[in-house]
Amino acid sequence: MSDPRGQLAREEKQIHTNLIGMSRLAAEAMEQATDALMSQNAALAQQVVAADTRVNAMTRIVEQECLEALALQQPVARDLREIVASLQIAGELERSADHAKCIAEIVLGMDGSQFDGPLGRIAEMEDLCQDMLTRVMEAFENRDAGLARAAADTDDEVDDLDEQAVSSLMMRLMTEPDVRMHATHLLWIAYHLERIGDRITNIAERVVFMVNAETPDLD
Repeated sequence: MSDPRGQLAREEKQIHTNLIGMSRLAAEAMEQATDALMSQNAALAQQVVAADTRVNAMTRIVEQECLEALALQQPVARDLREIVASLQIAGELERSADHAKCIAEIVLGMDGSQFDGPLGRIAEMEDLCQDMLTRVMEAFENRDAGLARAAADTDDEVDDLDEQAVSSLMMRLMTEPDVRMHATHLLWIAYHLERIGDRITNIAERVVFMVNAETPDLD
């Protein structure tokens, strides 16, 4: 006799496993892109760009798994929320990795001779995003809405650092026109890190929805 409930549980477990794998790839992309910036390592930046295809491929796998579970298992209640949330989380992880790839692409176009600016704030933004991602995926694994909300709260710190970096760079743009291109590159890098924080906040919202059937605005 077939066991639909057991089959659904196995499919959900596989989806979870793939999402955790995606989150690790996204975290690696963020770390390597920032390391490439700090060291002006073009080879490492190129590695981040090339590796983005792995995240894209895993996204397609998770999407297919979620759609098949929806069509064939017809989940309801918590199971339905979990699969829908997983589908959305996959999209946010893919976009987070895309932002990391964009940072790497910016690094490839930078002039290392002008290497200065609010790099400490940018590095701290990346550290906070890494911490947010770790905690939100732990919340996903453990179905912990409280931890998801706590992870999202950290986005305020990311936003504050972004504002500080932007303020510093805008001042340089006004007073040091010869570093305009370099400052613009750093502005875009800060922007992409700020957007990663927003993407992770969206994941936190999906975790809360999955656990409590609530649709909070945590941004």
